[in-house]
Amino acid sequence: MVREALARLRARGLIETVNGSGTSVRQPDATFLADALVRHLRFAGVQGEWVARLYEARETIEVTTAKLAAVRATDADLRQLADQLEAMQRFRDDSLHWTAADLGFHLTVASASHNLFLSTLLTPLVKVIERGIRESHRSPESVEAGLQAHEAVLARLKARQPVEAGEAMLQHLRDSQDRFVAAFGAEAPE
Repeated sequence: MVREALARLRARGLIETVNGSGTSVRQPDATFLADALVRHLRFAGVQGEWVARLYEARETIEVTTAKLAAVRATDADLRQLADQLEAMQRFRDDSLHWTAADLGFHLTVASASHNLFLSTLLTPLVKVIERGIRESHRSPESVEAGLQAHEAVLARLKARQPVEAGEAMLQHLRDSQDRFVAAFGAEAPE
């Protein structure tokens, strides 16, 4: 019975066993949190409302982080955001690198809010939609829309316009949700 419990904990990434050192508790990371979130959503039976609820949560967090970042972002934060946007432009034909830059942009906006709670809440949500970003990358229109949306957010952040930064993020997320639904329907991607 104890072995079965340890096996379950190991399978969920909560503990790790190292030969000669024993078993210890692992520090949860973003992947662990994202996996736990997806398991919880499936267990809770959210399937039909999954995308709408995901984007509702993203809007709540990301519009707020954009507004805060417009006020709190340092010059280093803004340079990092510009670097992420430049990577998106450079990798517009490379789904893997495009996705990493896109996710990096959103996580950097959250980090630039200088609110650890908000950036921590966003991390597993962004991890959950990673496949959706890769899939929407197949459409050249989605790539162009994504670039324009990220440029608009960054311009508002640089101009120190919190209301406008929040609005630019909201427009981007709503467009992203429409594209996510077009790629997957209302169900969560596996």
